[in-house]
Amino acid sequence: MINDNSSLLNQHRTSLSDLLAAHEETPWSEDVIVNDRNRVRVIYNQPGESVFDLINPDNDEFWIVLFGQISWRIGDEGVMNARPGDIVFVPAGTKYSIRTTGRDPSVRVSINAPDAPEPPKAESALINPNPERIPGDPRYPGAQA
Repeated sequence: MINDNSSLLNQHRTSLSDLLAAHEETPWSEDVIVNDRNRVRVIYNQPGESVFDLINPDNDEFWIVLFGQISWRIGDEGVMNARPGDIVFVPAGTKYSIRTTGRDPSVRVSINAPDAPEPPKAESALINPNPERIPGDPRYPGAQA
């Protein structure tokens, strides 16, 4: 679900805690920077949520994993697992799939062209009904930012 919280768009600084607090339902994604050259989006998924067989025909795509574990299947290269701090790159025209794995929700930052196609809604096959917390996530009482 892509949301439009215009108060969080194109700010000099965007707080992940503010983004987490703005969303009660999961999955969610929120554009934080959109201009004539870039679209930066924060994406939150629960364990087991996936998107399959995506292709951006005209633009390379990049993600930075902030929390959780995420697996990507990129082209014919097999599954690649990414953890917090990893940067993932998919060249234009390459088919890929994304799945949040492990016990915790995932948060990733997508960097793309502003006119890139919208991904389909994440499919869900939850792995863990009691995921651990992401710091600052209001869904988990006591989570510290």
